[in-house]
Amino acid sequence: MKLSCRAALLALLAFATAAYAQVPSNAVFLIARPGMPDPNFRETVVLATQQEGVEATGVIINRPTDRSLAEMLPSERFKPFKEPIFFGGPVAPQGLFAVFQADRFSGAAVPMLPGLYLAVVPDSVDALLSNPPPKIRFFSGYSGWAPGQLRGELDRGDWLVVDADAATVFLKDTSRLWQDMVRRATAIRADAAPMMRPGRPTSSGR
Repeated sequence: MKLSCRAALLALLAFATAAYAQVPSNAVFLIARPGMPDPNFRETVVLATQQEGVEATGVIINRPTDRSLAEMLPSERFKPFKEPIFFGGPVAPQGLFAVFQADRFSGAAVPMLPGLYLAVVPDSVDALLSNPPPKIRFFSGYSGWAPGQLRGELDRGDWLVVDADAATVFLKDTSRLWQDMVRRATAIRADAAPMMRPGRPTSSGR
């Protein structure tokens, strides 16, 4: 990560404000290739989206912590939130972020999929705490890449990529999600490969 946490949060705030006014673009799952050298992302699945010309943004969806908001903040307001907080990424690890499903949301949030949002602004997270939707998951930190940085990692082969879906984001048990997604991505790549048909080679010469 080349940006400081403060600079990254300011960039993400601008991203969320701009993205909220736009039509959501489909997010993807970034699946760390086996042997990924970066310990921040080793054996991870990241829900990520990118707007043209700004940083790529998302959260790791398969690293639950052993803490919940109900345990960390023992008050009536946080009592309903008993599910584990997930480690979302190495940027701003002390911050609280949320992925949630809603037909509409009046606050600033990053559209990930139709009806699926990433709340990054404190006021938006606070509003979700006061009036939580049925599907919501909280994250400490998020994952971010400077413009062009993720493209370089993709070109280097660090990530496998498949289309994202909301059901996977909210899985209760993510202990084998990375392994399952590696198999899924590998199968998709195999199906997409051109089929080799037997036959005599042809020549372009005369």
